[in-house]
Amino acid sequence: MILNHFQQLDPALQTFIQDQVQFPLEFKSIISPQDEMYLFALQNHLIPEKARIRYYFNGRRIFDAVRQVVQWKFKEFNQINSFLDFASGYGRFTRFLLQELNCDQVWVSDIYTDAVQFQQESFGVNGIISTVNPTDYSVNQKFDCILACSFFSHLPEKTFTLWMKTLYNLIPPAGILMFSVHDRDLLPPDSKIKSDELLFIPQSESQSLDVYEYGTSYVGEEFVTQAVKNISEGEAICYRIPQGICRYQDLYLVAKPPNPEFSTLQFSHHPWGRLEQINLIAEGRLQVSGWVSEINPDSKIEAISVSVNNHSIQTVQPISNYPLDDRLSWSIQINLASVYPEDVILIKAINTRGLEWVFEAATLEVLLAATP
Repeated sequence: MILNHFQQLDPALQTFIQDQVQFPLEFKSIISPQDEMYLFALQNHLIPEKARIRYYFNGRRIFDAVRQVVQWKFKEFNQINSFLDFASGYGRFTRFLLQELNCDQVWVSDIYTDAVQFQQESFGVNGIISTVNPTDYSVNQKFDCILACSFFSHLPEKTFTLWMKTLYNLIPPAGILMFSVHDRDLLPPDSKIKSDELLFIPQSESQSLDVYEYGTSYVGEEFVTQAVKNISEGEAICYRIPQGICRYQDLYLVAKPPNPEFSTLQFSHHPWGRLEQINLIAEGRLQVSGWVSEINPDSKIEAISVSVNNHSIQTVQPISNYPLDDRLSWSIQINLASVYPEDVILIKAINTRGLEWVFEAATLEVLLAATP
């Protein structure tokens, strides 16, 4: 069934999955029509295929962040017996985790019953229905790894610490809790808060949850570290990775004693950029240009890579045309004499840490439709 679903996908989606996934034919590509993260992507990109690619790619970026932590803490995924994807939604991240772990090693938990059931039925994972009140969340086992991505970034202060305590109590002594937050630096200057404060705004992208229980929150680092200290009676420590999730939300790691050496974790960020212009020029060539940003120290953009149907046809080096920031510009020309309208062109940036940013994955026909 998985193979048939993959074969029925749009060619651009197939090409993207083949490029970005280790085992493409085993990839859980099905997306629930109720998935709020997909619907949010659809609002931004309008075209379903482009929305799906952005949805998948954000899941891949979250997985790459988790993968680095797992490899640092456990060496390999095969050293993990149980992983809880808390506030998992409809599986944007989980589908990538299943490239590394068996479905019986993965638990998903969400307040949406339909989301949990979707993943149980589509992915074969274990499911736990979450609760509004953290004191009602009753789980009788431990998890080597817990990820709560984009969950604490929506909580008011009254439940922020309670949920952290609940999840912290679910990891064994050698386990690790990972969660993301909106840092206070994301706030505009006139709304700044102190490092030991949390600002809650009753507003979120959810169309059904109570905005006073699940809104949008911003925190300072001192607030988070104090919360960790309080819930662990001063035993646990946490480590902050600024913009560790998709170069936006901060990623925090919490571990029990004996505490690991967080200083040995060499975390790398993805490149980030934008395709800005597509033009049909003389002599049957398609010119595509944009910019890319790299923020990792001692790293650079290795290349802008262009492939057709997953076969590399050229690479170019970006150049510095933006003296006031860290952006690099790039431009490529594709000879259309050897490319058919139904061929899929994939353009991406690769940094020297081996992480990528996909600018575009579309058929030549779609790209030509975007030319002026």
